[in-house]
Formats: sequence, C-alpha cells, structure tokens
Amino acid sequence: MNLPKLGSNNRGSNALVWIIVAGIAIIVGGIAIGTTQPLFSLPASSAEAQQVDSLFRFMLSIGGMIFLLVEGVLVYSILRFRAKAGDISDGPPIQGNTTLELVWTVIPAIIVVVLTLYSFQVWTNTHSVKPNELAVNAQGARFAWTFSYPITEDTLPSGVTLADLDPAIAQQVQNGELFVNNTQLHTWVNRPVFLSMTTQDVNHAFWVPAMRVKQDLIAGRTTQIRFTPIEAGPYRIVCAELCGSGHGAMAGEVVNTRDDAGNEVQELVGAWLIVHATEEDFLREFYDPAVRAVLFPPEDPALRGRALLESGVYPCATCHVLDDLGWVGVIGPNLNGIGDRAAERLPSVSAQDYLHQSLRLPYDYLVPGYGALMPQFNDETSEPNYMPEEHLNDIIAYLLTQTANSQ
Repeated sequence: MNLPKLGSNNRGSNALVWIIVAGIAIIVGGIAIGTTQPLFSLPASSAEAQQVDSLFRFMLSIGGMIFLLVEGVLVYSILRFRAKAGDISDGPPIQGNTTLELVWTVIPAIIVVVLTLYSFQVWTNTHSVKPNELAVNAQGARFAWTFSYPITEDTLPSGVTLADLDPAIAQQVQNGELFVNNTQLHTWVNRPVFLSMTTQDVNHAFWVPAMRVKQDLIAGRTTQIRFTPIEAGPYRIVCAELCGSGHGAMAGEVVNTRDDAGNEVQELVGAWLIVHATEEDFLREFYDPAVRAVLFPPEDPALRGRALLESGVYPCATCHVLDDLGWVGVIGPNLNGIGDRAAERLPSVSAQDYLHQSLRLPYDYLVPGYGALMPQFNDETSEPNYMPEEHLNDIIAYLLTQTANSQ
C-alpha cells in the first residue's frame, strides 16, 4: 500500500494560496495603474473625451496587469531558481508545455477580442451623427485656421428679417452662400459640433487635446469630426501635422497686452475653441454681432477689407506683420506702410495694380529675401483659394490706407 508523502498536500495548498494571492495582487495593481490616467492628461472636456479616457484606462489596467505578471515571474525566477554558489552545471532540460502554451495563446486572444469590440464601440459612438448638430466648415491653410458658420434665414439675429437686408445679401442668405468667418471656433456646452474640414494647400491635422479629438485634413479630400463639449472655457487648437516653417503659428497662444485703461490683460491669439456656457451667451457674445457685421457691411471698401482680413477668411495674419491688425508673422513681408511702398515698387505700375497682381499672381512680384510661400488667390469658384473680385478690391482698398502717416 502506497501512502502519500507527509506534507505534500500542505505544500500544494500553500502554492495554490500564493497563486491566488499573487493573482489578486496583479489584478488590483493593474486597476490601480489604470486609475493614474488623469494624472498625465488634461481633464476630459467633451462627451467623447470621457469615452476615450475610459477606454484608455481599461487598456492601461490590462497593460499594468501584464507588466506586474511578467515582472513578478521574472523576480520570482531570479530568486527561486538562482544558481547556488559554486554550481556551474547546466539547468535541467525542459521542452514543451501544452497547458502553458494554451494559456499564453488563449488569454491574449481574448484580450485582443475584448479590446477590439470595446474600441469599435467607442469609435462608433464618437463618430455617429448627433441630433441638432452645429455644422461648421473648418479650413486649414499655411499657417492659420478659419471656421465658417453658414447664415440662413433661421439663424438671423433677433429682430432681423430678410426684408431688412440689401437684396443682394438677402439672396445670398436664401441660397446658403453667406458665412460668418472667424479664426476661433465657437460653440456652447452640450451642443454637438460637426466639423467639415478641408485644406487649401498641404496636409494639416486638427487637434484639441482637451476634447480628445484629432483629424487629418488631407489635400483633395473633405474630412469630418464630431464632438460635444461638456465644460465651458477656452481650449487650445493645435495643428498636429508638420506643414512648413510657420507650423507653430497654427496653435492658440496667450499674449499679455494692456487695455484702454492701461491694465495688463491676457488675450487669446490664434486658434482657440471657445465653449460658451449657454446658447444665449454664444449668440450674444459671438454669433449675433458677427452675423450683423456680415449682413450690414460698411459702405467704405477699406473698412470692408479690414473686416475681411480680421475675420481670418484669408490666412494672412500668421505670415505678415501689420500693426493695425496686431499681426506679428515673420514668414512674409512686413505690411506696415505697404500703401506707400506699393506705389514705389514699379514706376510703370500703380499701387492698386501692384497689389492686385501680388494677390492674384504672388510669384510675379516676390520681395527680395522671401520665398514663394504665399498662396495664389484665384477668381474662379472651381479653383483652390477662391477670392471673389469684390473681396480682392476691398482688401486692396484697405492696404492702400496703410501708409507712413497711418502708423
């Protein structure tokens, strides 16, 4: 009769207990690692950001468990199976373990399937069409962003009707051809935003870190992105695709300036997402005043040209210096006093014709020391960088006012 060896069951039981304890420690440790995610990321400021962060925490927890398992086995093996002093023999030959191979094949396969299903669910939720979306056109260009809001009969400011408008402008509203343009993107809390994005030139990438949204703008294509802000405030927009020497200018920055009373204030310059607390705030602080400026343009063409350049519909601010508009670009020629210099460039060409040619065919009159980076603004709607002739004339009228006496 064969009797079991004394203590073998105890050793087996102890090993099982230690395996269970180690497993619990690995699971708890992995979850603890996953909870550290908020420590190294911006607060989630959109509904999509919450879903993305939840997925990331789940992946971080799984990664933490795998890390603790691998490192734990490694440390245990070093301590348990280390060579004794003076032992220079080879270890015992071990070949094949079907159970172990099944474990490290099946468990990773299950993890991959779960992550695939979870990721697909998050992707579907964040890209699905939302009810009552605020549709905005976004355009990237070297080196600026422009956001365009369509003006329709339903979005006219309170107290304004089509009968109050100039017939030509009223017709544009009815045909859906009139837009509010701005270098900053405005919306309000809990309003889903739908961006239809194009690029004027090379590839760019629209990225708002706090919203966890990023989408490439690809030449020749229209790309889309959706998000729903849940916290009011300003959020920095960044171009995440290296697009040239002025790439860094395609991001929002905070500039210290002084107000009329001489007090130092901080001003948001460049690309920012401004999330207003309510729709009423959005309309009062941004949309209604901007729409009225478009619907009732000034009669002076120079003032209309100034408004066009200030709106950011044409990406001039990040390349040129122009004190009147606060431009501080370094890539293109200084436009201070351009009204005087344009008349002196070519004796046989008037200042107006010189500026006209410089915008339509900018490479004809390159200023010494500057490369051929300026986009060519075309007069046909089917061509890229379309600039209507009336816009061109208004901009020229404004630039002609920038003389030595105006500085």
